[in-house]
Amino acid sequence: MDNTARLTTAAQVCAFALAGNARLTLVSEKTGTRFTFRIACPINKDTGEADRGIHFVSLLDGPDNTADFAYVGYIRRGVFFHGGAKARVGRDAPSVRAFMWAWQRFVQDSLPDGLEVWHEGRCGRCGRALTVPSSIASGFGPECIHKVGFSAEECGA
Repeated sequence: MDNTARLTTAAQVCAFALAGNARLTLVSEKTGTRFTFRIACPINKDTGEADRGIHFVSLLDGPDNTADFAYVGYIRRGVFFHGGAKARVGRDAPSVRAFMWAWQRFVQDSLPDGLEVWHEGRCGRCGRALTVPSSIASGFGPECIHKVGFSAEECGA
């Protein structure tokens, strides 16, 4: 069974991306170009809880899809900011430009025509492999979907 699933609404993309431990792929239907990003919250070392006020964005830039992520920037209050001098991928890189363009549209509740957004079959909140068809469709496991404040129906399942 293929566990990847297409996210079909801007609300679904935002919910998944900001859940705390998301990996998503943007695909141009026109060119076939694709970029995979990890969007994760930092974990407070004292409490062990995620700091949901900020989300770090990294680009998959090598063959190892578990370790080859390069820091790009961060999302705070729904706005994406390039990481400046700390970013390992420049602001003008096609991958960063694609993310900035897409993210602006997602937060305006628009999923652009010609853009596909996919998740890798792992929960956007906890990162566990998804096995139930409705969980694969939504991008969240049955416990996590309620913790992020969405139902399977709201996430397109």
